[in-house]
Amino acid sequence: FEARGVDLDDGMLAECRALGLNVETQDALTALKRLPDASQAIVSGFQFAEHIPFEVLQLIVQEALRVLKPAGLLILETPNPENIVVGSTNFYLDPSHQRPLPPLLMEFLPEYYGFHRVKVVRLQEPINLADTRRLTVHDVLASVSPDYAIVAQKMAEPALLQEVGQAFDLPYGVTLGMVTSRYEDQGDVRLTDVNTSLRASIQVLTQHVLTLENQQRIFEAKVEGRRARSRLKRVVRKAARIVDSRAQRFVDKHPVLHRRLIKILKVIGVYKVLNRLLRQVASISNNPRPSTLAEAEALRCKEVLAQQPAVVLETFQELEGVLKKAEKQ
Repeated sequence: FEARGVDLDDGMLAECRALGLNVETQDALTALKRLPDASQAIVSGFQFAEHIPFEVLQLIVQEALRVLKPAGLLILETPNPENIVVGSTNFYLDPSHQRPLPPLLMEFLPEYYGFHRVKVVRLQEPINLADTRRLTVHDVLASVSPDYAIVAQKMAEPALLQEVGQAFDLPYGVTLGMVTSRYEDQGDVRLTDVNTSLRASIQVLTQHVLTLENQQRIFEAKVEGRRARSRLKRVVRKAARIVDSRAQRFVDKHPVLHRRLIKILKVIGVYKVLNRLLRQVASISNNPRPSTLAEAEALRCKEVLAQQPAVVLETFQELEGVLKKAEKQ
């Protein structure tokens, strides 16, 4: 078929003529009205619909349906207001723009006036949007296809419609719903990662808390053990002072019996042990009697006794019983 174009912009027309294209200065509606019925295979307008009043656009769609051959195509491309940056800012950089045209409105218009089927083809989206990288808020605002076209086909025999039927079934471009859904999905993934990391951190902290609690119990047990040993040492010292005092009184009061007791103890072989024990008692009681033991030996005995307070206390009690019986005799 032979292509021809019309425009009201002299600069654009000059560029087309320099390329050898068949163009003339005329508005689109007038040009369509001059064409006979069913005479055109394609009627197209690129970045055109947003420059004219909507009432004129309605007439152009009706005239296009009249002049198209069966299965002929109407193609109208315009900025896509689904792209937030385009719809809220970039669209108005051209003061000759009338108003943004939503895809749903442009899809409805040819259907309303009798076209057989209409396809919205979104265009010019960023190539790298298909990457697996994380989307940013800027991607949500600016990465929806910035342009789109509606492709409307006139009714025809089924055989003619089937020739391009597959093209009407394919998806094209990037919608706002696609971008927001992907952004929300990756937010869910990030939230899942955060939850997993948080749970792991809680488990580690819980283990630390349990470890600290166990260490606290061990520490408290040690402190309680030290307190118990300290109390026991005080009891041992008190018992040692009592035994030492009574032994001293026994010696002072019964010197003859004391000498006889020493002889008996020597005969039965326990004198040295008992003598050493009495000197250890004197050392523990902080009221030592005159001793022939060396100072180092006394200190060593004192340390040994301090390490075994229960045994020492029993010995003191037995010794005290012996002394009481001796006094009675």
